[in-house]
Amino acid sequence: MLLQALVHYYDIMATQGKISKPGWCKAKISYALQIDEQGNLKQVIPLKEHKQRGKKEVEVPQIMDVPEGVIRSSGVASQFLWDSSSYMLGIDAKGKPERSLECFQAAQEKHQEILKRINCPYARALKNYFATWQPAKAIENKVLQPFLEDILKGANIVFTLDGKSYAQDDEVIAATYSQWRQANGTGKQGQCLVTGKLAPIAKLHPKIKGVRGAQSSGANLISFNALAVESYGHEEDQGYNAPVSETAAFAYGTALNYLLAEDRHHMLLGDVTLVYWAEDGNELCTDVMKAACFNDSETISDDTLKYIFTQIRNGGTLKIGDEILNADNQFYVLGLSPNASRLSVRFFWHNTFGELLKNVALHQEQLQIVKPAFDNREFLPLWQILQETTNKNSSDKAASPLLEGAVLEAILNGTRYPQALLQNIIMRVRADQDNEQKHIFKIGRTKAAIIKACLLRNYKNAKEEVKVALDEKSNNPAYVLGRVFSVLEDIQEQAAGCVHREINSTIKDRYFDSASATPNIIFPLLYKLSAHHLKVVKRYKPGLAVILEKRMRDILDKIDITTNPIPQHLSLDAQGMFILGYYHQTQQRYTKKEEK
Repeated sequence: MLLQALVHYYDIMATQGKISKPGWCKAKISYALQIDEQGNLKQVIPLKEHKQRGKKEVEVPQIMDVPEGVIRSSGVASQFLWDSSSYMLGIDAKGKPERSLECFQAAQEKHQEILKRINCPYARALKNYFATWQPAKAIENKVLQPFLEDILKGANIVFTLDGKSYAQDDEVIAATYSQWRQANGTGKQGQCLVTGKLAPIAKLHPKIKGVRGAQSSGANLISFNALAVESYGHEEDQGYNAPVSETAAFAYGTALNYLLAEDRHHMLLGDVTLVYWAEDGNELCTDVMKAACFNDSETISDDTLKYIFTQIRNGGTLKIGDEILNADNQFYVLGLSPNASRLSVRFFWHNTFGELLKNVALHQEQLQIVKPAFDNREFLPLWQILQETTNKNSSDKAASPLLEGAVLEAILNGTRYPQALLQNIIMRVRADQDNEQKHIFKIGRTKAAIIKACLLRNYKNAKEEVKVALDEKSNNPAYVLGRVFSVLEDIQEQAAGCVHREINSTIKDRYFDSASATPNIIFPLLYKLSAHHLKVVKRYKPGLAVILEKRMRDILDKIDITTNPIPQHLSLDAQGMFILGYYHQTQQRYTKKEEK
């Protein structure tokens, strides 16, 4: 399914002229060798471009359409019309002149073979160049000298006659290359698993570049080089173990490399490189998805997202500006991670674009919770959710790779969140202490929102009990006790304020974790402490003391302690309700302070 989707995407993008045509690819080119028709090197033309990378301006190679790259697993094999200095000049910085000479000879033979029957200016120039160039004298060449150091590092080179056009752009050269490529297919005939057609089978599959952590030269999505993974009768046959035609292999490799080269089509999530695309190539669908899931698109505002979510829930037309988005358009999300010189598919999701939006809208709706006035975030992106599962004081702040993938799949499919998400968040609540300087909050908006979403989606009984803001009518024991703890904290703070004393250790710092797990043991102690704190408040602010006592009684009246005593232990979901009760009550009292 994955390869079929990529091949189909390639066909659409090739039709639109956005991707390399069959037999061609995009390569990073740093220099052009300007030669004359006699094959003499006249000039070296730098092709690097200045681009902004963060705060710095850097030089990067140009991306050019060139003949499809030869897959070099080992040995010597030359590209056509482009390659490194080893093949184009017969020299490099690797300290192996014999090897460099062998590479040049391979390039010489390939160019002479392909161009032998044509006589256009570029063909004559190239044939003469490879016939007359002397690698032994290359380092002494005055034309090369200014750029030699960089060229020898492995920079790719192309050829030009006039300094404006390039050999690969010549129509006669291009047509000749196409004919040669078709006539020299090396693969065995077989039925392609992707297209179902009889065609030459690819023995080696294309290198995929751009996956974080993989080799810079590229890694294979499909490869066989050990007996343990080879089929009977296909020992050492490599790609013949999973027959994919050369055409299909080129198509899926080109499509995936294109997506990985375009910033709007991929992003990093932990150690997973996410790649996503709409079947019809609609870039606006991609922008919407990126903004909805990752809040990482400058092109889609929060107001636009709200409108889209409302429309998809109500079954309305999805429209941004003058463009209507097709809800039935297939959308794909692929997760890749490196594994030595290969790539592993962590997950592959596909569904209609409309279904994707419905699931993401549900996810964001379930995350909605009352928030502090200073928090102006409308939606919580996935990376922020996962960040809350990690120890922010640790040098390694990466979330669990397994958890990352499981949470993303739950969002995309609209299914239950992994139980590990709720477990991790509650564990972080118990382990974290407030630290504003490091932006660490024991119970902040993000943690509370995640708990709320997990309870709503994973626990049927919670659907009627879990609200966006304070539910003063709730008689859920855990929720009520969480509210009580917030009031007890308020009483302590008010007592300290009356005597102008800074609290070194609050009851939240000392008792919250045990109170949320074993309330029956801790709450009697908290009541004793609050009685002392209330005495202080009565002495200085008797009116406030009356308000706090009444607030405490009103909340405690929600549960009948005689028939339903304080639980000895709270389950995981009940601990979540306790934390929500505390958070809601705390937000209400802060809101009242801000209103004053």
